[in-house]
Amino acid sequence: MSVTRLFTSKGEELSLGPILGKGGEGSVHQINEDSNRVAKVYHKIPDGDRQEKLRVMASLGDADVRKFVAWPVETLHVSRGGPVRGFVMPTAGACVPVHQLYNPGHRKQEQPQLSWKNLLVMARNTADAFAAVHQRGLVVGDVNENSVMVAPNSGHVMLIDADSFQVNADGRFFPCLVGVPDFTPPELHAVGDFGRMVRTANHDNFGLAILIFQLLLGGRHPFAGRPLRNDVGNDMSIDISGFRFADALDNSNRGLVPPPTAVPMTILPAIIHGMFTQAFTEPGIQRRPTAREWVSALDKLGPQTAVCHANSHHAYPAHVRACPWCSLDSSGIVHFVKAQVAAKAQAARVTIAALWAQISGSSQYAGNRVQPITSSCGRR
Repeated sequence: MSVTRLFTSKGEELSLGPILGKGGEGSVHQINEDSNRVAKVYHKIPDGDRQEKLRVMASLGDADVRKFVAWPVETLHVSRGGPVRGFVMPTAGACVPVHQLYNPGHRKQEQPQLSWKNLLVMARNTADAFAAVHQRGLVVGDVNENSVMVAPNSGHVMLIDADSFQVNADGRFFPCLVGVPDFTPPELHAVGDFGRMVRTANHDNFGLAILIFQLLLGGRHPFAGRPLRNDVGNDMSIDISGFRFADALDNSNRGLVPPPTAVPMTILPAIIHGMFTQAFTEPGIQRRPTAREWVSALDKLGPQTAVCHANSHHAYPAHVRACPWCSLDSSGIVHFVKAQVAAKAQAARVTIAALWAQISGSSQYAGNRVQPITSSCGRR
């Protein structure tokens, strides 16, 4: 059923504009004459528990959470006083899913102005967003690469799909019913029904560590690598359940090592490597680095970065003697566009692929245009 007008819980009538995004359970619309908010409308009226959850969430009204989360601020109804059909949430600035930024191919194509230091800021801000959620007793639950939206130039982070969060408020408990296997901690892979599962911040901290790892180390998943045995590397869920962290100090015993083309873990200080090891191996079941601990560690790392003389987009921790990105460049693995090339591309408003083709006189990159995903924080 097509919906063009809905009513808020206060009885205010809203006129819905164009669809900004569409998923399996609903669509997100512009709200006519309101550029600061958008509306998520479910394809069908949700069940009673979901309706009650949205009412409780809209009543919480935490300004600090709304800084980092596309939080429901009002419920939406087909008629005044009728069942909940959706909710209103804030929007802010142009953002893209985090995977478009940690993936080198997408980043070079659509955001060539970014350096590793920008990614470090994004990693820190992602941890800050999770910390704000956890501080208020909330759990994200369904951590994944599409639920974290980032403003490329400022690095500001917004978490979306808040209606799937685990919420415990006003004497009611509402579980998170879903999860993406690649971001689910080992101890939860055997859980068949998340509806009966009480999740914790420590569960979230596994997925958070994966996002930080991908932002800092070239987009690779920490459980992706070169298998040393036939029973390894066939199913990531199994490898996660087996704690086969490819960069663990005892990775040869775990059967998985980083691929030859991987960004080396040695570009990061030992303390950061230790935090990843804590997050991805057996001790993490009891305790993983918290979001606030990640903020502190990454805040300390920021001032310790050096900038390559050959390419100002080549930032890296200062303890590394030689620029790791130049080394990767020389082997044909380019993670960051040269600053001068990026500036020309932005000035001409052309893609990096097209500019490289012009510079080289080659058609190698012709037809490889990656369409940008333009969105706003909180829109999905």
